[in-house]
Amino acid sequence: KADALDDSLDRLMYVAAFAISSLSIKKHRAERKPFNPLLGETYELVESQSGFRFVAEKVSHHPAVMACYADAPGFRLWQDSSGKSKFWGKSIELIQTSNVHIELPAHGDHFTYCKPSALIRGLLSGDRTVDFTGEMVIVNRTTGDRCAVAFKEAGMFSASNDAVECRLFRGRDSRTVERVLRGSWSGQLSYEQSPTRAEPIWTAVALPPDAASFYNFGYFTMRLNELVPATQDDLPSTDTRFRPDQRAYEEGRIDDAERLKTELEEAQRARKRDRDAAGTEWAPLWFVEADDPDSPDGRAWSYKGGYWDARAHHAFPQTVDLWHS
Repeated sequence: KADALDDSLDRLMYVAAFAISSLSIKKHRAERKPFNPLLGETYELVESQSGFRFVAEKVSHHPAVMACYADAPGFRLWQDSSGKSKFWGKSIELIQTSNVHIELPAHGDHFTYCKPSALIRGLLSGDRTVDFTGEMVIVNRTTGDRCAVAFKEAGMFSASNDAVECRLFRGRDSRTVERVLRGSWSGQLSYEQSPTRAEPIWTAVALPPDAASFYNFGYFTMRLNELVPATQDDLPSTDTRFRPDQRAYEEGRIDDAERLKTELEEAQRARKRDRDAAGTEWAPLWFVEADDPDSPDGRAWSYKGGYWDARAHHAFPQTVDLWHS
C-alpha cells in the first residue's frame, strides 16, 4: 500500500505500521523458546497471486544469525537477526544490532530502522512477559523524513499496556511534528487526525480459539510448514519443510521428534569439528556479510542473488546433507 501513496509522510506512516505490526505476535509467544535452525537451513515462501517472494538462511551458528530477503511488485526488504543480550538476574534484554531495510521502487524510497530492545521478564518464576523498550527511529534515507517510535516500558507497580507513540517529521533535521500515531504494539495503531478523530491504520489479527495448543500460531503461520506436492520439487534440500524432527513434532510424534533433534544437532557438531580440522570456514549460499554504514554495528548481511534462478532451473547447488547423520 505504501508504494502507491504520493505523500512521503503517508508512505512513512504505513512503513511504521508495518514495523510495529511485526512485534505483535511476541505478546503471545513469550513463553516459547525460539526454534533454532541448523546452520545452512533455508526457508522460502512464494505467493504467486501477489508476486511475493521470501527466502531466509541461517548464516551463522555462533552467534546465531538468520538473514532474509523478500520482494514483491511494490517493495523490497532485507534484514538479519544479529544482536546481543544482557542478563539482568530475573530478566534478559535482547538488543538488535542490525537494521531492517525496505525499498519502495515507485518513489525510490529507502527506509531503515533497528528493531527495539526486547525485555523478557519472569525467567525464573511467575508468568513470562515481554516488553519493548526505548525508541525505534524509522528513517527514509531518500527524503530525510523520519518517525520516532516511543515504547512505554512497564514499571515495578504499573503495566505498560503495550503503549506506543509515533511522531512523524518531514525532511532532514526537522523538529516539527507533522503527525502523531498512537496505540499498542500488540493490538492497534491509529493516526490521530484531530483531538477527536483517530483513523486506525493497523489492527492485529485475532488468533484462532485453539492457538494456545499450537504455539500461539495464527492461521497464516500454521500453514507455513506444509509440503505442497505441486511445489515440493522446487525446494532445495536445505528447506526447513524437510526437517524430520520438526515434521515429527507437528504430527504429534514427540518421542521421535526428541530423538531426531538430538541426532541432527550432533551431526551439526560433527560437521563443525570436520571444518575445524580442515581449517575451513562455513560459507552461506545466498547471503553475504558486508559493511553497512546505516547499521548500528557497521556490518550487515544482504542477499547476494541467485536463489530464484536456481529454483527456476531446478539447479540448486549440492550442499551438506542437513537431515541425516
